[in-house]
Amino acid sequence: MTVVDRPLTTLLRQRGLFLTQERSDAAEIMYVCVRDGLPGGYPIGYALPSRNGTWFAYARARPGRIFACDQVASGLFSVESAVRTVLDHAHFGDVLQALERAAGATATYTADLPRGHVARIAELAGPDGLTCLGGGRIRLAATTVAYLRGLPRRLDCHVDDENRIRVAGETYPLTRERRPGPSRS
Repeated sequence: MTVVDRPLTTLLRQRGLFLTQERSDAAEIMYVCVRDGLPGGYPIGYALPSRNGTWFAYARARPGRIFACDQVASGLFSVESAVRTVLDHAHFGDVLQALERAAGATATYTADLPRGHVARIAELAGPDGLTCLGGGRIRLAATTVAYLRGLPRRLDCHVDDENRIRVAGETYPLTRERRPGPSRS
C-alpha cells in the first residue's frame, strides 16, 4: 500500500507530517505522524482498511488525549481519501506547541484582524502567547502560531502553510517580527 497522490504528499510535507505503515496479520495501517525528532514520529491519526475494501479514518480529534484517536469517517474509497480525512480532523497543535517550547522558540508574529476575529483566536489558543496591540493588531508568540498550525482546517481558524492566519473564511498575513540584533558602535 503506497500513497502516490502528489498534492497530498506535498501537503503532508508542508505541515511537517509524514506517513508510516504498519503491517500485521490482520491489516495494514497507514499512520499520519508529526515530525517530533524521534524516528517513528508522533501519531495524530491513521487509516485502516475494512474487509469490504473501503477505509476507516481515525484522528486525534480531542487535543490533550495522548495517543487517543476517534473514528472520524468510514466507507472511504481510498487510502488517500482516508489520510485527507485524518488531516481534516486531527488536532495536533498542542504537539507542535510543545516542540516549539522545547526548542526555546522566541520569535513573534503580528497580524491586523477585525476585533471579532481576535476574540475567536483567543478562544482557541488561550491568552498565553497572544497580545492585543490595539486596533485589531495582535502579536502572537511562536508557540501560539505552532498551536494554530496544528488545528484542523475545518475549524476555520488556523495558520496555513503560507504564514497566513485564516479566520471565518478570510486570510490575513502574519509578519514575523525581526529581533533587534547587536548594536554597532
